[in-house]
Amino acid sequence: MPYTRAVALASGASSQSRLAYIDWMRGLACLMMFQTHCYDAWLDPQARQTKFFMWSQIGGTLPAPLFLFLAGISFALVTDKLLQKGMSIGQIARTTILRGAEIFGLGLLFRLQEFLISWGWSPWSDLLRVDVLNAIGLSMMLMGIMCWAVLALTRSSSPRLVLGAGAAVVTAGISLLAPLLWTSWRMRWLPWPVESYINGVHNLCAPQASPFTLFPWSAFAFAGLAVGFVLFSDWGRNLARRSLL
Repeated sequence: MPYTRAVALASGASSQSRLAYIDWMRGLACLMMFQTHCYDAWLDPQARQTKFFMWSQIGGTLPAPLFLFLAGISFALVTDKLLQKGMSIGQIARTTILRGAEIFGLGLLFRLQEFLISWGWSPWSDLLRVDVLNAIGLSMMLMGIMCWAVLALTRSSSPRLVLGAGAAVVTAGISLLAPLLWTSWRMRWLPWPVESYINGVHNLCAPQASPFTLFPWSAFAFAGLAVGFVLFSDWGRNLARRSLL
């Protein structure tokens, strides 16, 4: 399935370099996602009015931020491995951006699959709805561009430090810009399929909270990227070893 394939690609790391706690967090996110959607799908409207159902859905608020955050951590791991192999900045950017583009393409394929399953009552505009795979794919492409720009401009001897700092700055920038881009700085001149990636307007003429827009959702990915470069630094690895002793 496109969704399963995309989650596997977003993990980024090979089996030899996987970190168990990241896989555990990813598995927990999948479990909460399945519980939220599958349990809801089997209930009639009356059962959805119970307190038990209400509390059961709280866990459904965590999978999307976790997937994006973990995609950022995995992206940091992949980038760090490529840097250690001595690959050029251009090769690293090409590899990581293409990975994000593949996930974005699989997100579009997933939307097509959902549309075909719902053929007859699902509107054509659902094909252009912004979902979490779209956000993960585009966020990875943006992280690749950011890493390329930071490495090209700084040429630092401590790439993890400058990349982590750059990711933290972008995280703060996305968080600060999101309210403005949803209100006073809204880009009404953009076609609604494009504007949807900024504020979730879709075709409803007003920003919507349900789509996984780049502002603010991609901030979770960049936050994961910043944390990832800290975790994979010498200081982070030493701290992890001491904590496991």
